[in-house]
Amino acid sequence: MFSPVLRTPAIFVFAVVLAAAGCGRKGMPLPPEIRVADTTRDLKVVQLAETARLEWSYPQMTTAGGPLPDLEKIEVWRAEVPVAQEPRGTTSRDRQIRVSLVEARGEVIVVLEDEGLALASRGAGLVVEDKLARWLEGDGDNQLVLLYAVRSVCCRGRRSELSNVVRLVPSEPPAPPSGLVVTADPDGLQLEWSSVTGQLVRVERSDDGDHWLEATTEPVAEASWVDRDIAQGATWFYRLRSLLVGEGGVVVHVGLPGPVVRAKYPDIYPPEQPQELVCLPEGGRVRLRWRSSVGASAYRIERAGGGEKLTLVENLAEVFFIDEEPPTGNVVYFVRSLDEAGNRSDSVSCATVVESPR
Repeated sequence: MFSPVLRTPAIFVFAVVLAAAGCGRKGMPLPPEIRVADTTRDLKVVQLAETARLEWSYPQMTTAGGPLPDLEKIEVWRAEVPVAQEPRGTTSRDRQIRVSLVEARGEVIVVLEDEGLALASRGAGLVVEDKLARWLEGDGDNQLVLLYAVRSVCCRGRRSELSNVVRLVPSEPPAPPSGLVVTADPDGLQLEWSSVTGQLVRVERSDDGDHWLEATTEPVAEASWVDRDIAQGATWFYRLRSLLVGEGGVVVHVGLPGPVVRAKYPDIYPPEQPQELVCLPEGGRVRLRWRSSVGASAYRIERAGGGEKLTLVENLAEVFFIDEEPPTGNVVYFVRSLDEAGNRSDSVSCATVVESPR
């Protein structure tokens, strides 16, 4: 028997080859992205009494500039170096030497992960404290500098480069200013104390004597300060700390708090006067308007005209008023600010002429 052989025409084979070639050619596969946390560059340290306080931004980016969704932990490093061996320059070589010193002589003193990472978070930043007692108890003959750095770990154990290295030379806390006196005046509570040469001052405030906040946003160079951001009719507590400032005006040491002074701010001071009062005659009536006053909760309106002076409104909440039945002739209006304690400001006035209706 004879089996026929099927032959594919050459032109068909050539067309199949061309079609296959025209389907698109895949290039070499791209290597997978290796994610590593970006290096921390804003680490800061300050000595707070007998504690080193470290602060830096919470890691959020990879070295490639993408988001960092899987931060696993953060290592806090510390190295002890004799002051004489520490490079103090600002060149890239000096910075690299400091990094090498931390890597060679340093140790991990804190590992932040899970709950510890959450507890160290302060808004968009992180805060860690390191006790300095054993360095403060030394004889001072062989002074040491402490070098700190942090390193982020993410993405199945990949570690970032060490952060910028910060330094701290532990020293005895500066004594607080003495002689703090607090007195009340219309602008707020006035604080005065004995000045300390070469030191700045931080003012701390509390509303209960237990929980303290910084009242001053910037260090105070003078021996006095006025607290204007407090409510009247309340009792406040104050204490002071001395600050030592290093290179570039950066605070490097915050001293121990001084004695607490308790002060009552009585609610006996009037609010600000109404501002920009105007009287606008509108036919047979007069419209008054003014700008609201700081500390005012209401306004009192008085009128003088037609041979008499009388109160039109005792407690007006708005910053405008329409006198529907003013007397004809010369009319003067007086407006005072009132606060919730009943304190009244001095009055401001405006005058107008009301014509007789035709």
